[in-house]
Amino acid sequence: MRHFTHAALLALLTVVVCTAVGCDQSGGSSGIPGISGGSGTPAALSITTTTIPSFTVPGAPGTSMPSYTATISATGGTGSYSWSIVAGTLPSGLSIAPNGTPDTTISGTMTSPVTTSFTVQVTDSNSATATMAYTLVVNYAPTPPPAPVPLYFGSSVAGRVLFICDISSATNGTAHWDMIHELNAAIGGLSATDEFDILIYNDTLQGGFEAMAGMLVPATSTNITAALLFVNSTVMTPAGSPDNACYAALQDSFASYTGVDDAFLFTWTTPGDASNILADYPNWAASDPNRELTVIAKNSANSAFGQQLAALAGGTFVP
Repeated sequence: MRHFTHAALLALLTVVVCTAVGCDQSGGSSGIPGISGGSGTPAALSITTTTIPSFTVPGAPGTSMPSYTATISATGGTGSYSWSIVAGTLPSGLSIAPNGTPDTTISGTMTSPVTTSFTVQVTDSNSATATMAYTLVVNYAPTPPPAPVPLYFGSSVAGRVLFICDISSATNGTAHWDMIHELNAAIGGLSATDEFDILIYNDTLQGGFEAMAGMLVPATSTNITAALLFVNSTVMTPAGSPDNACYAALQDSFASYTGVDDAFLFTWTTPGDASNILADYPNWAASDPNRELTVIAKNSANSAFGQQLAALAGGTFVP
């Protein structure tokens, strides 16, 4: 049996350990966590995000303000991070998340968008700090041009509008298609805040006239779609003659449609009841004194009636 001294046993144990895991015989760190000493120094704390996104205020009136978000990142240090603004101020409505490792966010909805400079500080668990200065640039989008005002034979159309259209047999061919084309453009260009209706007349219609709705209706997409179908339907096909229907249509327009801003009367021939219209129009107009009338005469033979009626109404004559 072999006998080993204490020193020999220690040397043998050292060889076995070094052979199994490797060691530094020079007396430095063993490379084995928890066995031999030696401590690493954490990397210095620093903010790695150098710029933040700009923000554009929408230009269209009535557009809601979009929200804003920017992410800021840091690295190094020890433990978790806390964040703060140490110089300058954020735009009103924005705030910085006070905790986040390795990131924080600046977010919210600006109430007074303006270009602003400020400094962000990050602090680690050992109270080490790092800072970075930022400028949040606020741009303003250009205001879009206003939508073109719809026109009906050159006259602007908006507000509370009534179209009164002659579809007698005299109004056919080019005159009829001109009216249909102009109606399509004017009605299709109305905004949802406008109101309108279409009143058509000839002597073959019951009572001499017929309305799309019978009252002013909002120019919603649904009502505009219905109006365009009405304008392009067989109800607008020329028929009959201009007997006394124009008188009945104008009289009913004052009885049924109150508070009209603009009325457009399209007629091709001088109505058979022209003298009665000219005699009674001042009495009708007294019931709606703010109504403007545009008389559209597409036949030069009708110009005298159109001019006289427009003059009575204090309105406009369009030859």
